[in-house]
Amino acid sequence: MKKISTLFLTASLFSLFNANFTSAQEAAPAASVSSELDIVSKYVWRGMPLSETEAYQPSVTLESHGLTANAWLNYSVDKPQQNKFSELDLALNYAGRLKDLTVSPGFLLYTFPGYSSYGEAYVKLCYPVSFFKIITDHYFSMIAGDIAGGYYGDAGLGYEKPLANSAAWTSSALLGWGNAKFNSFTYATPGLKNQLSVLVLDTAIAFKTYGNGSVRPHLAYQTTLPGALRSGLQAAGKKPDNVIIGVAVSHNF
Repeated sequence: MKKISTLFLTASLFSLFNANFTSAQEAAPAASVSSELDIVSKYVWRGMPLSETEAYQPSVTLESHGLTANAWLNYSVDKPQQNKFSELDLALNYAGRLKDLTVSPGFLLYTFPGYSSYGEAYVKLCYPVSFFKIITDHYFSMIAGDIAGGYYGDAGLGYEKPLANSAAWTSSALLGWGNAKFNSFTYATPGLKNQLSVLVLDTAIAFKTYGNGSVRPHLAYQTTLPGALRSGLQAAGKKPDNVIIGVAVSHNF
């Protein structure tokens, strides 16, 4: 009897969980395709500068009923690599809701010409509180041997405000951290420990243009926090404090 009751309770909880997610799928729009070209003053990833000059980052996104597939490319002017793109990332993501909590699990594959590829399974959580959102993201590295078992996470606040003429202003502040394996691999310094790593501040305004197009100027500041990671960047001749200016042009088909 106890086993039957447990199974019944488990099934009931699963049905409630599934029903909440199904309602989110039904509320999602039909399939859509969009493209974007983002031009940035430099390419900085989780506090690590990957270019010193401008980079071009085109992407294509397919969305349908909460499921998103994305292909993203990076071309850094100071690292032309014989006129080839230096990075191709492929992502698959699902966005569902449990009441007010948005849950977005997914998988991200990083590929680099001439280097090993690796992937990250991740989950993103977003919860609205008053006029802002609490955001936290968690990435778990896998596939490649050197970084398998690595972990990076961040948490912070986000803000979004509609403006006149179909424009929207967004801002966020995130504090990131990594475990020893992720830090040692990313910063190419053996023996690093688990620690807070980077503060990321960004703001953007998206403007609707002709048809289904939009333009989004954006500004970000990334600073590697004091400690071994910051010292390692400085020893390698890289800047631990970076301002990134960019403009993204997108179109929905």
